[in-house]
Amino acid sequence: MAEETIYLCNFRVSVDGDWLCLKELSDVQLQMQESFEDERDPQTIERSNLLNVCKLIIKELIDSSLAHGRMLDNEHVPLQQFFIVLEHVLRHGIKPKKGILRDKHEFWAVLEKIEKIAPEAGEITTSVREMSDIKSPLGRARCWIRLALMQKKLADYFKLIIEQKDQILSEFYENGAFLMEEEGMVLAGLLVGLNVIDCNMCIKGEDLDQPMGVIDFSLYLKGNFNNSADDEETVDGNARMATILDQKNYLEELNRHLNATVANLQQKLETFQTTNALMKEDLAIAKNQILMLQEQNDALEEQNKGLLNNYDKQIEVCVIKRQRNFLFSC
Repeated sequence: MAEETIYLCNFRVSVDGDWLCLKELSDVQLQMQESFEDERDPQTIERSNLLNVCKLIIKELIDSSLAHGRMLDNEHVPLQQFFIVLEHVLRHGIKPKKGILRDKHEFWAVLEKIEKIAPEAGEITTSVREMSDIKSPLGRARCWIRLALMQKKLADYFKLIIEQKDQILSEFYENGAFLMEEEGMVLAGLLVGLNVIDCNMCIKGEDLDQPMGVIDFSLYLKGNFNNSADDEETVDGNARMATILDQKNYLEELNRHLNATVANLQQKLETFQTTNALMKEDLAIAKNQILMLQEQNDALEEQNKGLLNNYDKQIEVCVIKRQRNFLFSC
């Protein structure tokens, strides 16, 4: 248990702009004794620290993505740190299994429950189960998170399990766990910001069964970077970010317009196809009627010819009879 505790319980973690600040709790002056005792609660400190680190890493992830204007892959350091932090969030306060060994539950079981409340998540879960190169529940959970992020559904699924924590999470998490408290809902809101980034990760080539990683706080502590250079880079990055956001908004609007046009054309095409099918049916019926009328006309013509022949024969017989009668009378 001690090896997994990386949340700096003897420190308070806070965010100062783009930096992470650590302050020993013994140096913090609190006005009320009750508030002091609450701050000393390890789970409260862990949740607060994890949430502050999540805020900073998500901000860094979005800023770096928009500044570089490219699709993120497995080698992107802020993205790697984000996955590590999210794993620690999902592991925080998880209950031990019932049994002799009493190992902890794996949060893969939590992710499997999502398809019951969001059937569309079943596609991701099925894809993960079918990957034969992933052996451990932790590896499957990592694969599931990466697929959900690439589909821009991670925030939606995270919000669903937080909203229904009494039905889903209470089975797996202790009271006071990150996902069971207000910090879980705050993180669900922060994850919505990740919908602006695009990720393309090669999951098959990545070792997802390795042990849990460690959060690298050194990337976010003051004093490790040149502040002036960072300020210039931030200004330049903000300008580029604004340009990229404008371009992204324009492309999204253009994409929506094209999608609407395609949908309209598809609807017209379906209407034309239906009309064409009906016209073909009407044409076939008309042809059948024409054939029937032609047959009836031929039959009537034959009947008319027969009647004319009979009439001509009767006239000839009458003429012959009259001639004979005339000759006899003479």
